[in-house]
Amino acid sequence: MLACVTTGLLGWGIGESHWPWYIQAIALAFLMPLGLGCVLVGIDRELLKPMRRLSEHARRLHEGDNTHLMMTTYLTERRDEVGELARQFQHLVEDLKSHNAQLLEQSLIDPLTGLGNRRMLEYRLDVALPLTRRLASTVSVLMMDVDHFKLYNDHYGHPAGDQCLVQIAEVLRDTFRRGTDIAVRLGGEEFLVLLIDTPSPEAWRLADAMRGMIQAMGIPHAYSPSAEVVTVSVGVITSPPGVSADIDRMVACADEALYACKAQGRNTTQARMLSPPSEVLEPHT
Repeated sequence: MLACVTTGLLGWGIGESHWPWYIQAIALAFLMPLGLGCVLVGIDRELLKPMRRLSEHARRLHEGDNTHLMMTTYLTERRDEVGELARQFQHLVEDLKSHNAQLLEQSLIDPLTGLGNRRMLEYRLDVALPLTRRLASTVSVLMMDVDHFKLYNDHYGHPAGDQCLVQIAEVLRDTFRRGTDIAVRLGGEEFLVLLIDTPSPEAWRLADAMRGMIQAMGIPHAYSPSAEVVTVSVGVITSPPGVSADIDRMVACADEALYACKAQGRNTTQARMLSPPSEVLEPHT
């Protein structure tokens, strides 16, 4: 830039002997700040402005503003050091985004069965329950427990118990296939399924079909007082349309229905309505 200014000055004749020295001094005193200003404007436009944009992009990402995940092409398409820095920064952001997505998925999945876990249930409920209220849909909760599972583990060993739970999880996946169905392993031998827009009779039918399929797998359980194979008991509770679904209350009521199954000898399914009058359907065996 200074070279351009110098060239311009020479072009105007400054520096030639016929110009008085004081005229040259005045001209230089006037033009040098102008040239310096041009240099500073160029630095601001080519370096400082893009660096400010890069800093703003990083700040918004740090604050969780996901609308700025992709950097502007103004930065990434530059063919200088600033563009290279922007591209490397964008690669880093994309790698971190992918890594965080993997960590989130791992934190929501039960590592043994591949079903969701309690955190997945809470995560999905935050979306599902407001939707059911707006659409006045039914909500059904199925609580399932493997009958005499401690006896199974004690006699067949924990690896066999783990394999048993994996096979049961496969039945749950085959039974509840809709995108809105939520099947999770709560822990141990306990499973929960949440069904949206499924009337009580249909929820009961699905739960009992699942119970029958698990029994039909014929996993030997010689030490069970209830059957010669692995069986499950299922309690079902349904919140009718127009009734706000309180998930904690529904889980508690489904637990009550589950314990009623156990009191009747296990390997049964009971379904109830959440609000009075209570509707108790005859258990299947």
